[in-house]
Amino acid sequence: MRIVVLGAGYVGLVTGTGLSDLGHEVLLYDIAAEKIAKLRDGRVPIYEPGLADLIRRNQRSGRLSFASDIAFEQSNADAWFISVGTPPGADGAADVSAVVAATDTIARVARKEAFVIVKSTVPVGTCDLVQGRLAAAKVSLEVVSNPEFLKEGDALSDFFKPDRVVIGAHTERARDFVRALYAPLQLSGERIVMTDPRSSELIKYAANTMLAVRISFMNELSRLCHATGADIHCVRRGVGSDARIGKKFLYAGPGYGGSCFPKDVQALAALARAHGLVLETAEAAHRANEEQARFVAQLVETSLSGVMGKQISVWGCAFKPETDDIRESPAVKLCHTLLARGATVVAHDPEAGPNFAKHFAGKVTVKEREYDALSGSHALVLLTEWRSYRAPSFTEIRRRLVPSPTGAAPVLVDARNVWRLEDVLRAGLRYQGVGVRSRAVKTQP
Repeated sequence: MRIVVLGAGYVGLVTGTGLSDLGHEVLLYDIAAEKIAKLRDGRVPIYEPGLADLIRRNQRSGRLSFASDIAFEQSNADAWFISVGTPPGADGAADVSAVVAATDTIARVARKEAFVIVKSTVPVGTCDLVQGRLAAAKVSLEVVSNPEFLKEGDALSDFFKPDRVVIGAHTERARDFVRALYAPLQLSGERIVMTDPRSSELIKYAANTMLAVRISFMNELSRLCHATGADIHCVRRGVGSDARIGKKFLYAGPGYGGSCFPKDVQALAALARAHGLVLETAEAAHRANEEQARFVAQLVETSLSGVMGKQISVWGCAFKPETDDIRESPAVKLCHTLLARGATVVAHDPEAGPNFAKHFAGKVTVKEREYDALSGSHALVLLTEWRSYRAPSFTEIRRRLVPSPTGAAPVLVDARNVWRLEDVLRAGLRYQGVGVRSRAVKTQP
């Protein structure tokens, strides 16, 4: 099939490239001419494992192309995907202006009866809005909701081996068309969810908010563990062993970030408010996440008896491993707090370092090698659990860090709870996790 994907951002790039690898002829369109020029040259503006190689392969095959305008042959597309951003407004509500602009572009250039597939995360009723604006087109265009469920760092696997594909459509013809698009994935049974557009739109927000609630609750429990002397690792294992709950998304940390959870939780809450409702759980999840960021900053400050005039190293700038995305990253929040309180910050990340340096515009020093980011610092804070950070040389860390002005040993603040307490203490370092005991505790055999 001939497909045009509007929006060459994260979702558009993965979706368009994935569809081309399924055998479709795909044009990725974006109004940002500089981005398109880079993609044509094989320079991918985001880091996602395996994506650059897949783009190059499908470019060579002739199935994938990039443009900042839509030529006549592409105006005869069988399907138009809308994959533009829906950033939060001042009140947290999703801004769908880019979706509207993409819709108007389709209405203006489409020359063949086709389907318009909304991939962007949009508030309930947006597909109806899109359908109304498409009335201006010269041909019949039917709107389908097909929300994305791509995890950054594992997006290609999510595309080619999805847990489910949600198709929100009003007609059987539209459902059959979208099912045919994904036919090479050989999906069946519960992995294909057929519903109406409004339910489809809400499914994406509901799923992300449900996961955010689990994370926020575990983070709140980590603060309770810190206050009571309990251990969040034990609590997690005990709770996760309940088959009704399961083990996923039960890890305490510095709070969630990225382009989805913070935005979608707030957007769902704003959508409810617009309909005269209050989603107390969603509102609380957002507040709990903001509080967790303050809690981690408090752990750092308490561990050092204040951060004024001290140098602090940060390992991990991206909001999660296997991405260079720093949007709503816990590292961004923490570093802003540390700088405001008079600290000096030196950071490292395997992929997100350049984005982090650009964001802080010289206020944070970013090193290319992780151990080089430690020299002269009084503390190391681990914020992103990249594999290269999981089993470091604590002896080398101890050699690079310096004692606090009071003579106390350097401290490691493990905001992801991935390091073994005994290993840290053996190297002559102090340890502070999130909701875990800071001293080795002997257990009964």
